[in-house]
Amino acid sequence: MRGILSILSGLMLLLCGASATAKNQTQTQVQPAQQTPKGDVSQKRKMSNSAFPVQISKMGNALKIQSDHNQILPIYTQSGAFYMVMRLNKGTNWLSGLPRGRYFINNRIVSIGL
Repeated sequence: MRGILSILSGLMLLLCGASATAKNQTQTQVQPAQQTPKGDVSQKRKMSNSAFPVQISKMGNALKIQSDHNQILPIYTQSGAFYMVMRLNKGTNWLSGLPRGRYFINNRIVSIGL
């Protein structure tokens, strides 16, 4: 039972970003999070993009997204927070109804209503 608990605690330490000393399992050191400038979105978190290339064009307040494959397309706000995911079908897809603002779509900035 102790072996299982020590393995689980080791995995938890590994997943949380902490490192345990090799000699004594009770002592742990937690590495502080790296600070980034407030306006730098690219280094705060890794944003995912679509698996295959897409063509995005703006028609008024709607977006025309063309894809050669069925895939999902994550959309992030200007601050880098995840906003929604859109399921793309092969061919032309339309996205409308986004609130005014700037969004990161496929790692490109898209402005809606600005």
